[in-house]
Amino acid sequence: MKVRNYRQVLESRGYKANIVNKYQGTDVYVKEHKYSIITCMVKKDHHGKAQDMWFAITSQIKQDKEIQKRIDSDADYLSLEANKIHDAFEQLKSMKSPKHIYF
Repeated sequence: MKVRNYRQVLESRGYKANIVNKYQGTDVYVKEHKYSIITCMVKKDHHGKAQDMWFAITSQIKQDKEIQKRIDSDADYLSLEANKIHDAFEQLKSMKSPKHIYF
């Protein structure tokens, strides 16, 4: 898939926009998985260009050891996905115009 900005990368991976600022501020994107919720935050400068991206993974339930193992494996998968998204973000950020990557 040919993507031109981080929003397209996030939407292709199932993230939904929760808070979006046109210019300066922090955009928040959320993805609900089976056992976890992953939140992506993107900080924008006063021109509206994305400067930094970070992720937070929170667990929805805490129960016995078997379910905790599933939650941990789910979190491992989500962290690998977050690393791929962040790498694509950094690659797009470092490129000059016209910029696009295949993700």
